[in-house]
Amino acid sequence: MFCLLLLVSTVLMAQELPPIITYQPIEYGAENQNWSISQSNKDYIYVANNKGLLEFNGAKWQLYPTPNASVLRSVKVVDNLIYTGCYMDFGYWKKNSLGTLDYTSISDNLNIPLVEDEQFWNILAIDQYVLFQSLDRIYIYDVLKQSYKTIASENTITKMFKVKDTVYYQSFGEGLYKIENGQSQRVIVDEIFKKNNIVNMYDHNDQLLIQTQEEGFYNWKDGQLKKWESSSKDLIDGLSVYNSIQLKDGNFVLGTISNGIFYLNSSGDLLYKIDQTDGLSNNTVLSLFEDSNSNVWLALDNGINCINMKSALRIYNDEDGDLGTVYTSTLFEDNLYLGTNQGLFYKPIASNARFKFIEGTKGQVWCLKNIGGTLFCGHNLGTFVVKNNQAELIASIPGTWDVQASLEDENRVLQGNYSGLHVLERQNGQWTYKHKLEGFNISSRYFAIVDLSKILVSHEYKGVFEITTTSDWTQATSITKDVSVKKVLAQVW
Repeated sequence: MFCLLLLVSTVLMAQELPPIITYQPIEYGAENQNWSISQSNKDYIYVANNKGLLEFNGAKWQLYPTPNASVLRSVKVVDNLIYTGCYMDFGYWKKNSLGTLDYTSISDNLNIPLVEDEQFWNILAIDQYVLFQSLDRIYIYDVLKQSYKTIASENTITKMFKVKDTVYYQSFGEGLYKIENGQSQRVIVDEIFKKNNIVNMYDHNDQLLIQTQEEGFYNWKDGQLKKWESSSKDLIDGLSVYNSIQLKDGNFVLGTISNGIFYLNSSGDLLYKIDQTDGLSNNTVLSLFEDSNSNVWLALDNGINCINMKSALRIYNDEDGDLGTVYTSTLFEDNLYLGTNQGLFYKPIASNARFKFIEGTKGQVWCLKNIGGTLFCGHNLGTFVVKNNQAELIASIPGTWDVQASLEDENRVLQGNYSGLHVLERQNGQWTYKHKLEGFNISSRYFAIVDLSKILVSHEYKGVFEITTTSDWTQATSITKDVSVKKVLAQVW
């Protein structure tokens, strides 16, 4: 794996992915399953975990066990309170004078008669109300009056959603409802939503965009339900999506049951996917959350991950070992070139193509240098000039470590090889091998041209040499070892 600093759009096939921070259960000190994520106005992250409420201040995790020792299913920060829901209880946590959290049970304080074995899977906030959803009911808690109302359903309430200032919920087998003035009203009775779980809903291009778990996206407008047509439609329709979110930039992230996440633009085009082979801790994504810095947090079946979506850094994971070990890279004429231990590869910088191998370059590539609009490739076989994604061997002197331009003559370059220093010359627009610098035969991986007749070479074991040459670089007239520079070799234990 290697990192590239690229200010480009990521694409599916190239799979240049943003950095992922992984947090394992042993790090955050709780159980593996995580169900929901939220954030405070002080940027603390809160996670609903099987063991309780996790608090993360950016450096340290703190676990607050669920008061009744049950699984914590949901969390939502509203102002200075952290609302949570679990088995047979819902309430809020608040910071005390010591900076730790104390819990208050709303359901206990209001003596709310809960349904047997009720668990609270989702929490929403709207105006002065906080809504707690179980599979049987929705409890509408009035924060100001400290009172509540109940929305009941004969069938399972799969999930509730907030779109603008309206709360919707799905009653499985019945359809989609909305809540107005504390009362429920059915808005869509289509068979699609009687038989398929709704994952999320969005306001998208003045329409309701509705995502199902197994059958992709639908648009709802003026009483008409239509399939959302996008380039990724067939792919998304074949997934089992557990949850999704729309980011602040309008793009979408889909969390799946067994395939990690899929990142779509606002038009529904697939930009990339990330799964366990790409660095996720687990492929089952139970919840997604975008924080104040546009990082996307994943509550996983095993662990917690944070993806830095806005990072300029992109990671290309060479899963199959096609590229090998990368020694050097450069951008040249809208292409990204990689020199590896297996040869020279390239891809257009802003395309969905994979890296392609350039024929004739099999073996170690030591350097890539753009000198005056010519791309030189220093290789174990010698020196290549790369043009139109083809490589021409112009000097067959083995082992070109580096190539550097003359300080005074744009038609002359100096290269360091296994056997010393050599000169290339351009005549009639063509680069060719000229001659060797005679009198110096030491491997010249690191060198610097001081002036027309002085060159410094640093050898990793023999030290630094000052070479005085003829002006045409044909002969070393004197060689002096700089004794003031001492080589310190680290001892490996």
